[in-house]
Amino acid sequence: MKKDELLKFYFKYRFYIFPTIVALSSLFLIVFAIYPQTMKLISNQQTMGDLVKRSEFLETKVSALEGYNGEDLSQKAKYALAALPADKDFLNILGVLQKLVTESGFTVSSISLGTTSTKMGSVNSFPVKLEVKGAKVLFQTLLDNLESSPRLVRVSSIEVLSGQTAQSISALLSIEVLYSQLSQSQGSIDAPVPELSEKDQEMIIALMKNAETSPSSDSVGSSPRGKANPFE
Repeated sequence: MKKDELLKFYFKYRFYIFPTIVALSSLFLIVFAIYPQTMKLISNQQTMGDLVKRSEFLETKVSALEGYNGEDLSQKAKYALAALPADKDFLNILGVLQKLVTESGFTVSSISLGTTSTKMGSVNSFPVKLEVKGAKVLFQTLLDNLESSPRLVRVSSIEVLSGQTAQSISALLSIEVLYSQLSQSQGSIDAPVPELSEKDQEMIIALMKNAETSPSSDSVGSSPRGKANPFE
């Protein structure tokens, strides 16, 4: 295109060329400069707000942790772990059952421990077969003592055998002994502080009372020492 034609084109469309150039320049600035900077500013403000909220949460969490009684929590954890240990702990359950049976006025005729584990909800269990002999009038006492054992057990079935006299009873008890592996999760620093519910508190108190009144309360949280066979 010749110079004269260019000048003619310019003078003819000069009122449209400058606005178009300005509009394109403004659009270029908005897309490649203003918009990215605005989005970055918004992102920085959101990040700053999240940091402030996290800081406030952590301060609240620290205050809550400082309010806990470490000795009290340790004691409660001790009773809880004794009632529901992380493993089967055969020696402990042998000692507990032997003492509960004896305290109930019964004698152990035989006992057998199962090795097969069964899943019961969120916990595991293994079976124990317990044959006992004693007075009929004391049988309910035996069941009550098993129910309030410091080690969590569940009587799953009762088979009454013939007694030597009308006042005596021989029974075969099928017992499920509960245990549960400890959680491997340490929890997130951003997780709220776990709190014991009213139901949890009541359960801990019941475990403490059972352990205090049980003949095996002196061995809470530890396996009994002495003979491997408690019946010898």
